[in-house]
Amino acid sequence: MDPADRCGSGGKAQVSQLGIFPLMRSAAAFVLAFAACVAFPQRVLLVPLDNRPAAGQFAQMIGSIAGAEVKLPPYDSLGEFTKPGSPAKVLAWLAGQDYKGVAAVVVSTDMIAYGGLIASRTNHATYGDAVTRLNILADIRRQHPEVKFFAFSAVTRVLPTATRAAAPWRMQLGRYVQLRETAAGNSSARVSSELARLQEQIPAVELVRYDRMRARNLRVQRDLLSMTAAGVFDYLMLGQDDASPIGPHMRETALLRSDSNDLGIQSKVYFCEGIDQESNVLVSRALLRESGFTPYVKVVYSDDDGKKVYASFESQPLERSVADQLFASGARPADPGGPYDYALYLNTPNPRPDRFDKFAEDLKADVDRGVPVAVADVNLTSHVAADPRLVGALSEGRRLSKILSYAGWNTAGNTVGTSIPAANMAVLGRRDGVGTLQKELAREEFLLHRLVNDYAYHRFTRPMAYALIASLGTAGREEIYGDTYATVCSFVRRDLKTYLERYFEEQFEGAPVVADGKTSTVARLDRETIWLPWPRAYEVRLEFHMVVH
Repeated sequence: MDPADRCGSGGKAQVSQLGIFPLMRSAAAFVLAFAACVAFPQRVLLVPLDNRPAAGQFAQMIGSIAGAEVKLPPYDSLGEFTKPGSPAKVLAWLAGQDYKGVAAVVVSTDMIAYGGLIASRTNHATYGDAVTRLNILADIRRQHPEVKFFAFSAVTRVLPTATRAAAPWRMQLGRYVQLRETAAGNSSARVSSELARLQEQIPAVELVRYDRMRARNLRVQRDLLSMTAAGVFDYLMLGQDDASPIGPHMRETALLRSDSNDLGIQSKVYFCEGIDQESNVLVSRALLRESGFTPYVKVVYSDDDGKKVYASFESQPLERSVADQLFASGARPADPGGPYDYALYLNTPNPRPDRFDKFAEDLKADVDRGVPVAVADVNLTSHVAADPRLVGALSEGRRLSKILSYAGWNTAGNTVGTSIPAANMAVLGRRDGVGTLQKELAREEFLLHRLVNDYAYHRFTRPMAYALIASLGTAGREEIYGDTYATVCSFVRRDLKTYLERYFEEQFEGAPVVADGKTSTVARLDRETIWLPWPRAYEVRLEFHMVVH
Protein backbone atom coordinates (compact mmCIF):
# COMPACT_ATOMS: atom_id res chain seq x y z
CA MET A 1 0.00 0.00 0.00
CA ASP A 2 1.17 3.51 -0.80
CA PRO A 3 1.92 5.15 2.59
CA ALA A 4 -0.14 8.18 1.63
CA ASP A 5 -3.22 6.03 1.01
CA ARG A 6 -3.54 4.95 4.64
CA CYS A 7 -5.39 8.14 5.50
CA GLY A 8 -7.08 8.56 2.15
CA SER A 9 -4.80 11.29 0.78
CA GLY A 10 -4.29 9.83 -2.66
CA GLY A 11 -1.09 9.27 -4.61
CA LYS A 12 2.19 10.91 -3.67
CA ALA A 13 3.52 13.82 -5.67
CA GLN A 14 7.04 14.32 -6.89
CA VAL A 15 8.72 17.45 -5.56
CA SER A 16 9.56 20.22 -8.01
CA GLN A 17 12.69 22.38 -8.26
CA LEU A 18 13.81 25.81 -6.93
CA GLY A 19 15.91 29.09 -7.46
CA ILE A 20 17.80 32.30 -6.13
CA PHE A 21 18.92 35.96 -5.64
CA PRO A 22 21.86 38.22 -6.62
CA LEU A 23 25.16 37.99 -4.76
CA MET A 24 26.47 40.63 -2.37
CA ARG A 25 30.18 40.23 -3.05
CA SER A 26 32.00 42.62 -5.36
CA ALA A 27 31.42 42.39 -9.10
CA ALA A 28 35.04 41.40 -9.68
CA ALA A 29 34.82 38.59 -7.14
CA PHE A 30 31.59 37.40 -8.70
CA VAL A 31 33.08 37.35 -12.21
CA LEU A 32 36.07 35.36 -11.00
CA ALA A 33 33.86 32.92 -9.14
CA PHE A 34 31.55 32.56 -12.13
CA ALA A 35 34.47 31.94 -14.46
CA ALA A 36 35.67 29.18 -12.13
CA CYS A 37 32.26 27.55 -12.22
CA VAL A 38 32.20 24.71 -14.73
CA ALA A 39 29.50 22.20 -15.46
CA PHE A 40 29.29 19.81 -12.53
CA PRO A 41 27.45 16.53 -12.03
CA GLN A 42 23.79 17.02 -11.24
CA ARG A 43 23.11 13.79 -9.35
CA VAL A 44 23.61 12.78 -5.74
CA LEU A 45 22.85 9.33 -4.37
CA LEU A 46 21.48 9.64 -0.84
CA VAL A 47 21.04 6.87 1.71
CA PRO A 48 18.98 8.69 4.36
CA LEU A 49 18.71 8.10 8.07
CA ASP A 50 15.17 6.71 7.65
CA ASN A 51 11.99 7.46 5.69
CA ARG A 52 10.97 10.65 7.52
CA PRO A 53 10.66 13.80 5.39
CA ALA A 54 13.43 15.56 7.31
CA ALA A 55 15.82 12.71 6.57
CA GLY A 56 15.39 12.54 2.80
CA GLN A 57 12.64 14.68 1.28
CA PHE A 58 14.16 17.95 2.51
CA ALA A 59 17.51 17.07 0.92
CA GLN A 60 15.79 16.24 -2.37
CA MET A 61 14.01 19.60 -2.39
CA ILE A 62 17.21 21.44 -1.44
CA GLY A 63 19.16 19.73 -4.22
CA SER A 64 16.46 20.81 -6.68
CA ILE A 65 17.15 24.45 -5.81
CA ALA A 66 20.51 24.02 -7.54
CA GLY A 67 19.02 21.92 -10.35
CA ALA A 68 20.42 18.67 -8.98
CA GLU A 69 18.66 15.32 -8.66
CA VAL A 70 18.97 13.70 -5.25
CA LYS A 71 18.09 10.04 -5.65
CA LEU A 72 16.98 7.82 -2.72
CA PRO A 73 16.58 4.05 -2.29
CA PRO A 74 13.05 2.62 -2.60
CA TYR A 75 10.80 4.07 0.10
CA ASP A 76 9.84 0.66 1.51
CA SER A 77 13.50 -0.25 2.08
CA LEU A 78 13.93 2.56 4.63
CA GLY A 79 11.75 1.13 7.41
CA GLU A 80 9.15 2.95 9.46
CA PHE A 81 9.53 4.08 13.06
CA THR A 82 10.40 0.98 15.15
CA LYS A 83 10.50 -1.25 12.05
CA PRO A 84 14.12 -1.13 10.86
CA GLY A 85 15.01 -0.45 7.27
CA SER A 86 16.66 -3.17 5.23
CA PRO A 87 20.44 -2.65 4.98
CA ALA A 88 20.60 -5.53 2.47
CA LYS A 89 18.08 -3.87 0.13
CA VAL A 90 19.70 -0.47 0.51
CA LEU A 91 23.16 -1.87 -0.21
CA ALA A 92 21.80 -3.75 -3.24
CA TRP A 93 20.26 -0.51 -4.51
CA LEU A 94 23.52 1.36 -4.01
CA ALA A 95 25.53 -1.37 -5.76
CA GLY A 96 23.15 -1.36 -8.73
CA GLN A 97 23.23 2.37 -9.50
CA ASP A 98 24.78 3.96 -12.56
CA TYR A 99 27.55 6.16 -11.17
CA LYS A 100 28.12 8.14 -14.36
CA GLY A 101 27.51 11.80 -13.62
CA VAL A 102 27.15 11.24 -9.86
CA ALA A 103 28.57 14.15 -7.87
CA ALA A 104 28.71 12.21 -4.61
CA VAL A 105 27.21 9.51 -2.46
CA VAL A 106 25.83 10.75 0.86
CA VAL A 107 25.21 7.83 3.18
CA SER A 108 23.83 7.34 6.67
CA THR A 109 26.02 4.69 8.23
CA ASP A 110 23.28 4.14 10.81
CA MET A 111 20.95 2.96 8.04
CA ILE A 112 23.66 0.66 6.69
CA ALA A 113 24.81 -0.69 10.05
CA TYR A 114 21.51 -0.95 11.93
CA GLY A 115 18.56 -0.09 9.68
CA GLY A 116 18.16 3.56 10.68
CA LEU A 117 18.21 5.99 13.57
CA ILE A 118 15.58 4.30 15.76
CA ALA A 119 17.16 0.89 15.13
CA SER A 120 20.53 2.32 16.21
CA ARG A 121 19.06 2.84 19.70
CA THR A 122 18.28 -0.87 20.03
CA ASN A 123 20.34 -4.06 20.16
CA HIS A 124 18.69 -5.79 17.20
CA ALA A 125 21.90 -5.56 15.16
CA THR A 126 25.11 -6.90 16.65
CA TYR A 127 28.50 -5.31 16.26
CA GLY A 128 29.35 -8.11 13.83
CA ASP A 129 26.24 -7.34 11.76
CA ALA A 130 27.21 -3.68 11.58
CA VAL A 131 30.80 -4.36 10.53
CA THR A 132 29.76 -6.85 7.86
CA ARG A 133 27.37 -4.32 6.31
CA LEU A 134 29.88 -1.48 6.48
CA ASN A 135 32.46 -3.68 4.76
CA ILE A 136 30.02 -4.20 1.88
CA LEU A 137 29.64 -0.41 1.69
CA ALA A 138 33.44 -0.11 1.60
CA ASP A 139 33.56 -2.60 -1.30
CA ILE A 140 31.02 -0.51 -3.24
CA ARG A 141 33.18 2.56 -2.65
CA ARG A 142 36.28 0.78 -3.92
CA GLN A 143 34.46 0.00 -7.17
CA HIS A 144 33.87 3.74 -7.72
CA PRO A 145 37.05 5.51 -6.61
CA GLU A 146 36.25 8.57 -8.76
CA VAL A 147 33.07 9.32 -6.75
CA LYS A 148 33.23 11.09 -3.41
CA PHE A 149 31.57 9.33 -0.48
CA PHE A 150 30.25 11.50 2.37
CA ALA A 151 29.12 9.60 5.47
CA PHE A 152 27.29 10.63 8.61
CA SER A 153 26.44 8.96 11.91
CA ALA A 154 24.52 9.92 15.04
CA VAL A 155 26.22 10.18 18.40
CA THR A 156 23.51 8.46 20.42
CA ARG A 157 21.21 10.69 22.41
CA VAL A 158 20.60 10.28 26.13
CA LEU A 159 16.93 9.21 26.03
CA PRO A 160 15.62 5.99 24.47
CA THR A 161 12.99 6.34 21.74
CA ALA A 162 9.56 7.48 22.94
CA THR A 163 7.38 4.37 22.56
CA ARG A 164 4.49 2.95 24.54
CA ALA A 165 6.73 0.21 25.90
CA ALA A 166 9.39 2.65 27.10
CA ALA A 167 7.00 5.27 28.50
CA PRO A 168 7.05 4.01 32.14
CA TRP A 169 10.84 4.23 32.49
CA ARG A 170 12.54 6.17 29.66
CA MET A 171 12.73 9.52 31.46
CA GLN A 172 14.03 7.86 34.62
CA LEU A 173 16.70 6.09 32.58
CA GLY A 174 17.75 9.39 31.04
CA ARG A 175 18.10 11.06 34.42
CA TYR A 176 19.92 8.02 35.78
CA VAL A 177 22.64 7.94 33.10
CA GLN A 178 23.16 11.70 33.33
CA LEU A 179 23.54 11.53 37.10
CA ARG A 180 25.81 8.52 36.73
CA GLU A 181 28.11 10.58 34.52
CA THR A 182 28.30 13.50 36.93
CA ALA A 183 28.85 11.14 39.89
CA ALA A 184 31.70 9.21 38.26
CA GLY A 185 34.65 9.41 40.64
CA ASN A 186 32.96 12.01 42.83
CA SER A 187 29.87 10.43 44.32
CA SER A 188 28.19 11.48 47.53
CA ALA A 189 25.67 9.79 49.78
CA ARG A 190 22.90 11.97 48.36
CA VAL A 191 23.83 11.19 44.76
CA SER A 192 24.19 7.47 45.52
CA SER A 193 20.75 7.48 47.11
CA GLU A 194 19.21 9.21 44.10
CA LEU A 195 20.90 6.78 41.71
CA ALA A 196 19.51 3.86 43.69
CA ARG A 197 16.03 5.39 43.69
CA LEU A 198 16.07 5.90 39.93
CA GLN A 199 17.50 2.46 39.26
CA GLU A 200 14.59 0.86 41.08
CA GLN A 201 12.24 2.45 38.52
CA ILE A 202 14.12 1.09 35.51
CA PRO A 203 13.82 -2.57 34.43
CA ALA A 204 17.29 -4.03 34.92
CA VAL A 205 17.29 -5.59 31.47
CA GLU A 206 16.62 -2.21 29.86
CA LEU A 207 19.59 -0.59 31.54
CA VAL A 208 21.82 -3.47 30.41
CA ARG A 209 20.50 -3.16 26.84
CA TYR A 210 21.03 0.59 26.89
CA ASP A 211 24.66 0.33 27.99
CA ARG A 212 25.40 -2.42 25.47
CA MET A 213 23.82 -0.36 22.69
CA ARG A 214 25.94 2.68 23.50
CA ALA A 215 29.11 0.59 23.71
CA ARG A 216 28.37 -1.00 20.32
CA ASN A 217 27.63 2.34 18.67
CA LEU A 218 30.81 3.90 20.02
CA ARG A 219 32.85 0.94 18.80
CA VAL A 220 31.31 1.22 15.33
CA GLN A 221 31.99 4.96 15.19
CA ARG A 222 35.61 4.41 16.09
CA ASP A 223 35.68 1.98 13.15
CA LEU A 224 34.15 4.69 10.94
CA LEU A 225 37.05 6.96 11.83
CA SER A 226 39.50 4.24 10.84
CA MET A 227 37.61 3.75 7.56
CA THR A 228 37.87 7.48 6.91
CA ALA A 229 41.59 7.37 7.57
CA ALA A 230 41.84 4.48 5.10
CA GLY A 231 40.07 6.50 2.39
CA VAL A 232 36.71 4.72 2.40
CA PHE A 233 34.97 7.99 3.23
CA ASP A 234 36.10 11.38 1.96
CA TYR A 235 34.26 13.15 4.74
CA LEU A 236 32.57 11.98 7.92
CA MET A 237 30.05 13.93 9.99
CA LEU A 238 29.29 12.86 13.54
CA GLY A 239 26.10 14.59 14.58
CA GLN A 240 24.98 14.83 18.17
CA ASP A 241 21.41 13.55 18.40
CA ASP A 242 19.12 15.34 20.90
CA ALA A 243 21.36 16.03 23.85
CA SER A 244 22.35 18.30 26.70
CA PRO A 245 25.65 19.47 28.17
CA ILE A 246 25.61 16.42 30.50
CA GLY A 247 25.47 12.76 29.55
CA PRO A 248 27.49 9.80 28.25
CA HIS A 249 27.60 11.38 24.79
CA MET A 250 30.04 14.00 26.08
CA ARG A 251 32.57 11.36 27.13
CA GLU A 252 32.03 9.41 23.91
CA THR A 253 32.49 12.50 21.75
CA ALA A 254 35.71 13.38 23.56
CA LEU A 255 37.06 9.90 22.78
CA LEU A 256 36.02 10.18 19.12
CA ARG A 257 37.70 13.58 18.83
CA SER A 258 40.84 12.11 20.33
CA ASP A 259 40.78 9.23 17.84
CA SER A 260 40.33 11.69 14.99
CA ASN A 261 43.35 13.66 16.15
CA ASP A 262 45.46 10.53 16.59
CA LEU A 263 44.58 9.38 13.07
CA GLY A 264 45.41 12.81 11.64
CA ILE A 265 42.03 13.17 9.90
CA GLN A 266 40.70 16.31 11.58
CA SER A 267 40.07 17.95 8.20
CA LYS A 268 37.93 15.00 7.08
CA VAL A 269 35.80 14.67 10.23
CA TYR A 270 33.26 17.15 11.51
CA PHE A 271 31.32 17.13 14.76
CA CYS A 272 28.09 19.11 14.95
CA GLU A 273 24.76 19.38 16.73
CA GLY A 274 21.76 17.46 15.40
CA ILE A 275 21.41 14.51 13.05
CA ASP A 276 18.16 14.80 11.07
CA GLN A 277 19.53 17.68 8.98
CA GLU A 278 22.82 16.06 8.00
CA SER A 279 21.53 14.86 4.62
CA ASN A 280 20.82 18.51 3.80
CA VAL A 281 24.23 19.64 4.97
CA LEU A 282 26.16 16.99 3.06
CA VAL A 283 24.17 17.38 -0.16
CA SER A 284 25.08 21.07 0.01
CA ARG A 285 28.71 20.27 0.68
CA ALA A 286 28.90 17.77 -2.18
CA LEU A 287 27.39 20.11 -4.78
CA LEU A 288 29.40 23.14 -3.66
CA ARG A 289 32.56 21.07 -3.81
CA GLU A 290 31.84 19.93 -7.36
CA SER A 291 31.18 23.52 -8.46
CA GLY A 292 34.30 24.91 -6.80
CA PHE A 293 32.19 27.58 -5.13
CA THR A 294 32.27 28.64 -1.46
CA PRO A 295 29.48 30.95 -0.27
CA TYR A 296 30.40 33.48 2.41
CA VAL A 297 27.70 34.20 4.95
CA LYS A 298 27.06 37.18 7.20
CA VAL A 299 25.27 36.01 10.37
CA VAL A 300 22.89 38.46 12.06
CA TYR A 301 21.55 37.47 15.50
CA SER A 302 18.32 38.80 16.97
CA ASP A 303 20.15 39.19 20.29
CA ASP A 304 23.94 38.97 20.53
CA ASP A 305 23.65 37.56 24.04
CA GLY A 306 21.84 34.59 22.48
CA LYS A 307 25.03 33.52 20.74
CA LYS A 308 26.31 32.13 24.03
CA VAL A 309 23.10 30.28 24.91
CA TYR A 310 22.89 26.48 24.86
CA ALA A 311 19.78 25.84 22.79
CA SER A 312 17.46 23.02 23.83
CA PHE A 313 18.76 19.54 23.02
CA GLU A 314 22.25 20.85 22.26
CA SER A 315 25.59 20.48 23.99
CA GLN A 316 27.45 23.62 22.89
CA PRO A 317 26.71 27.34 22.54
CA LEU A 318 24.60 28.48 19.59
CA GLU A 319 27.38 30.49 17.94
CA ARG A 320 29.60 27.40 17.79
CA SER A 321 26.75 25.25 16.49
CA VAL A 322 26.06 27.74 13.67
CA ALA A 323 29.73 27.86 12.71
CA ASP A 324 29.84 24.06 12.59
CA GLN A 325 26.83 23.89 10.29
CA LEU A 326 28.30 26.54 7.99
CA PHE A 327 31.64 24.78 7.62
CA ALA A 328 30.11 21.34 7.21
CA SER A 329 27.75 22.63 4.49
CA GLY A 330 30.66 23.98 2.45
CA ALA A 331 30.03 27.65 3.30
CA ARG A 332 32.16 29.98 5.42
CA PRO A 333 31.40 32.88 7.76
CA ALA A 334 32.12 36.26 6.20
CA ASP A 335 34.65 38.54 7.84
CA PRO A 336 33.08 41.34 9.91
CA GLY A 337 32.27 44.15 7.51
CA GLY A 338 33.50 42.11 4.57
CA PRO A 339 31.72 40.95 1.41
CA TYR A 340 29.20 38.16 1.63
CA ASP A 341 26.94 36.12 -0.61
CA TYR A 342 23.94 36.22 1.69
CA ALA A 343 22.92 37.26 5.18
CA LEU A 344 21.64 34.62 7.60
CA TYR A 345 19.16 36.23 9.97
CA LEU A 346 19.05 34.01 13.04
CA ASN A 347 16.39 34.45 15.73
CA THR A 348 17.97 33.34 19.01
CA PRO A 349 16.13 31.77 21.96
CA ASN A 350 14.22 34.39 24.00
CA PRO A 351 15.65 37.57 22.47
CA ARG A 352 15.09 40.78 24.41
CA PRO A 353 12.07 42.63 22.95
CA ASP A 354 13.98 45.75 21.89
CA ARG A 355 16.70 43.66 20.24
CA PHE A 356 14.14 41.55 18.40
CA ASP A 357 12.30 44.62 17.14
CA LYS A 358 15.50 46.03 15.63
CA PHE A 359 16.37 42.62 14.19
CA ALA A 360 12.95 42.38 12.52
CA GLU A 361 13.19 45.91 11.10
CA ASP A 362 16.67 45.25 9.72
CA LEU A 363 15.47 41.99 8.20
CA LYS A 364 12.53 43.66 6.48
CA ALA A 365 14.73 46.48 5.20
CA ASP A 366 17.27 44.06 3.73
CA VAL A 367 14.58 42.00 1.99
CA ASP A 368 12.96 45.15 0.61
CA ARG A 369 16.34 46.33 -0.72
CA GLY A 370 16.90 43.04 -2.51
CA VAL A 371 19.65 41.75 -0.23
CA PRO A 372 19.91 37.94 -0.43
CA VAL A 373 18.59 36.76 2.93
CA ALA A 374 18.17 33.40 4.65
CA VAL A 375 16.21 33.05 7.89
CA ALA A 376 16.68 30.53 10.69
CA ASP A 377 14.33 30.71 13.68
CA VAL A 378 15.61 28.86 16.74
CA ASN A 379 13.37 30.72 19.20
CA LEU A 380 11.27 27.58 19.40
CA THR A 381 8.39 27.25 21.84
CA SER A 382 7.24 24.25 23.91
CA HIS A 383 5.40 23.04 20.80
CA VAL A 384 8.66 23.22 18.82
CA ALA A 385 7.03 25.89 16.67
CA ALA A 386 8.52 28.95 15.04
CA ASP A 387 8.20 32.51 16.40
CA PRO A 388 4.94 34.09 15.14
CA ARG A 389 6.48 37.57 15.28
CA LEU A 390 9.12 36.55 12.76
CA VAL A 391 6.56 34.86 10.54
CA GLY A 392 4.52 38.08 10.70
CA ALA A 393 7.50 40.20 9.65
CA LEU A 394 8.14 37.94 6.67
CA SER A 395 4.47 37.80 5.73
CA GLU A 396 4.11 41.59 5.50
CA GLY A 397 4.50 42.74 1.92
CA ARG A 398 4.78 39.09 0.80
CA ARG A 399 8.43 39.09 1.80
CA LEU A 400 8.49 35.35 2.36
CA SER A 401 8.56 34.58 -1.36
CA LYS A 402 11.56 36.90 -1.80
CA ILE A 403 14.04 35.32 0.62
CA LEU A 404 16.48 32.50 -0.12
CA SER A 405 15.42 30.10 2.62
CA TYR A 406 13.53 29.75 5.88
CA ALA A 407 13.45 27.12 8.62
CA GLY A 408 12.27 26.87 12.21
CA TRP A 409 11.76 23.29 13.40
CA ASN A 410 12.59 20.93 16.24
CA THR A 411 16.11 22.02 17.31
CA ALA A 412 18.63 24.74 16.56
CA GLY A 413 20.84 22.25 14.72
CA ASN A 414 17.94 20.97 12.62
CA THR A 415 16.84 24.51 11.78
CA VAL A 416 20.23 25.99 10.92
CA GLY A 417 21.17 22.81 9.06
CA THR A 418 18.11 23.27 6.84
CA SER A 419 18.20 27.02 6.17
CA ILE A 420 21.93 27.22 5.38
CA PRO A 421 22.04 24.37 2.82
CA ALA A 422 18.92 25.69 1.08
CA ALA A 423 20.42 29.18 0.85
CA ASN A 424 23.73 27.74 -0.38
CA MET A 425 21.92 25.92 -3.16
CA ALA A 426 19.91 29.03 -4.03
CA VAL A 427 23.12 31.01 -4.52
CA LEU A 428 24.72 28.15 -6.44
CA GLY A 429 21.67 27.49 -8.60
CA ARG A 430 21.66 30.93 -10.18
CA ARG A 431 25.32 31.01 -11.09
CA ASP A 432 25.18 28.89 -14.24
CA GLY A 433 22.02 30.56 -15.58
CA VAL A 434 20.64 27.20 -16.76
CA GLY A 435 17.10 26.05 -15.99
CA THR A 436 16.55 29.05 -13.78
CA LEU A 437 12.75 28.87 -13.83
CA GLN A 438 12.71 25.38 -12.38
CA LYS A 439 15.23 26.38 -9.72
CA GLU A 440 13.18 29.45 -8.82
CA LEU A 441 10.07 27.31 -8.46
CA ALA A 442 12.01 24.86 -6.33
CA ARG A 443 13.10 27.67 -4.01
CA GLU A 444 9.54 28.98 -3.76
CA GLU A 445 8.19 25.49 -3.10
CA PHE A 446 10.64 24.86 -0.29
CA LEU A 447 9.82 28.22 1.30
CA LEU A 448 6.10 27.42 1.28
CA HIS A 449 6.85 23.90 2.47
CA ARG A 450 8.79 25.21 5.45
CA LEU A 451 6.18 27.85 6.37
CA VAL A 452 3.37 25.28 6.36
CA ASN A 453 5.41 22.55 8.04
CA ASP A 454 7.56 24.45 10.52
CA TYR A 455 4.99 27.04 11.51
CA ALA A 456 1.43 25.97 10.74
CA TYR A 457 1.79 22.30 11.48
CA HIS A 458 3.70 22.55 14.73
CA ARG A 459 1.87 25.60 16.09
CA PHE A 460 -1.69 24.77 15.06
CA THR A 461 -2.34 21.35 13.51
CA ARG A 462 -0.08 19.17 15.64
CA PRO A 463 -1.43 20.35 19.04
CA MET A 464 -4.96 19.69 17.76
CA ALA A 465 -3.90 16.25 16.55
CA TYR A 466 -2.59 15.46 20.03
CA ALA A 467 -5.88 16.60 21.53
CA LEU A 468 -7.72 14.35 19.08
CA ILE A 469 -5.54 11.40 20.07
CA ALA A 470 -6.34 12.02 23.73
CA SER A 471 -10.07 12.25 22.99
CA LEU A 472 -9.96 8.87 21.27
CA GLY A 473 -8.78 7.25 24.49
CA THR A 474 -5.37 6.22 23.16
CA ALA A 475 -2.87 5.20 25.83
CA GLY A 476 -0.30 7.92 25.24
CA ARG A 477 0.52 9.70 21.99
CA GLU A 478 3.82 7.98 21.22
CA GLU A 479 2.23 5.44 18.86
CA ILE A 480 -1.12 5.32 17.05
CA TYR A 481 -2.37 2.51 14.86
CA GLY A 482 -5.45 1.22 13.03
CA ASP A 483 -8.57 3.36 13.15
CA THR A 484 -6.91 5.90 15.44
CA TYR A 485 -4.09 6.44 12.97
CA ALA A 486 -6.55 6.76 10.07
CA THR A 487 -8.71 9.25 11.97
CA VAL A 488 -5.79 11.42 13.04
CA CYS A 489 -4.14 11.26 9.64
CA SER A 490 -7.37 12.33 7.94
CA PHE A 491 -7.71 15.26 10.34
CA VAL A 492 -4.11 16.33 9.72
CA ARG A 493 -4.62 16.16 5.97
CA ARG A 494 -7.77 18.29 6.07
CA ASP A 495 -6.49 20.84 8.56
CA LEU A 496 -3.02 21.34 7.11
CA LYS A 497 -4.43 21.60 3.59
CA THR A 498 -6.26 24.76 4.63
CA TYR A 499 -2.98 26.35 5.77
CA LEU A 500 -1.15 25.22 2.64
CA GLU A 501 -3.75 26.82 0.39
CA ARG A 502 -4.11 29.93 2.57
CA TYR A 503 -0.38 30.66 2.72
CA PHE A 504 -0.01 29.96 -0.97
CA GLU A 505 -2.74 32.48 -1.78
CA GLU A 506 -1.39 35.08 0.65
CA GLN A 507 2.32 34.80 -0.12
CA PHE A 508 2.94 33.13 -3.49
CA GLU A 509 -0.06 33.14 -5.83
CA GLY A 510 0.43 35.66 -8.62
CA ALA A 511 4.08 36.30 -7.68
CA PRO A 512 6.29 37.08 -10.69
CA VAL A 513 9.15 34.71 -11.41
CA VAL A 514 11.84 36.34 -13.53
CA ALA A 515 13.93 33.61 -15.11
CA ASP A 516 15.33 32.43 -18.42
CA GLY A 517 14.87 35.86 -19.98
CA LYS A 518 11.16 36.13 -19.28
CA THR A 519 8.67 36.70 -16.49
CA SER A 520 6.27 33.94 -15.44
CA THR A 521 3.56 34.05 -12.79
CA VAL A 522 2.92 31.53 -10.02
CA ALA A 523 -0.61 30.35 -10.78
CA ARG A 524 -1.67 27.42 -8.61
CA LEU A 525 -0.75 24.35 -6.59
CA ASP A 526 -0.88 20.87 -8.06
CA ARG A 527 -0.77 17.33 -6.67
CA GLU A 528 -1.15 18.22 -3.00
CA THR A 529 -0.49 15.23 -0.75
CA ILE A 530 -0.39 15.13 3.07
CA TRP A 531 -0.01 12.21 5.45
CA LEU A 532 1.66 11.01 8.66
CA PRO A 533 4.75 8.99 7.65
CA TRP A 534 5.10 7.34 11.07
CA PRO A 535 2.38 6.08 13.45
CA ARG A 536 2.48 9.31 15.43
CA ALA A 537 1.64 12.98 14.94
CA TYR A 538 5.12 14.32 15.60
CA GLU A 539 5.95 14.97 11.93
CA VAL A 540 3.99 15.23 8.68
CA ARG A 541 4.74 14.48 5.02
CA LEU A 542 3.71 17.31 2.71
CA GLU A 543 4.11 17.27 -1.08
CA PHE A 544 2.92 19.60 -3.84
CA HIS A 545 3.96 21.35 -7.06
CA MET A 546 3.72 24.99 -7.99
CA VAL A 547 2.48 25.69 -11.52
CA VAL A 548 3.27 28.87 -13.46
CA HIS A 549 1.77 30.52 -16.53
